[in-house]
Amino acid sequence: MFSRFETAIKLTALCLILGLCGWTWFQSQKISSLKAENQAQAQTIQQQENANKSLSLALQQERDAVIEQQERNDEIERIATENAESVKTIIKTQPCAHTRLPQSVLDRLYK
Repeated sequence: MFSRFETAIKLTALCLILGLCGWTWFQSQKISSLKAENQAQAQTIQQQENANKSLSLALQQERDAVIEQQERNDEIERIATENAESVKTIIKTQPCAHTRLPQSVLDRLYK
């Protein structure tokens, strides 16, 4: 009877050891899987950060280009206004100042 009890204990211990080995192997596989997933996510995050940096740089370049274009437009508008004022002044000082201009010309000068 003692030998049956001993055999049962040995079988139980063997099952327990094999079960723990299986559980350890499963956990090891799970850890490896999680590490691989973590690595993939880290790469994705890095790629997104790089894309964000590129987009931020492009956005800043666009802003700079818009500001530069606005400055050019303002300068062109200022020069056009000065030229229109010069034409008005010249016309007023010339004898033709008392001659009636066509309405289309007047409209153009008032703009």
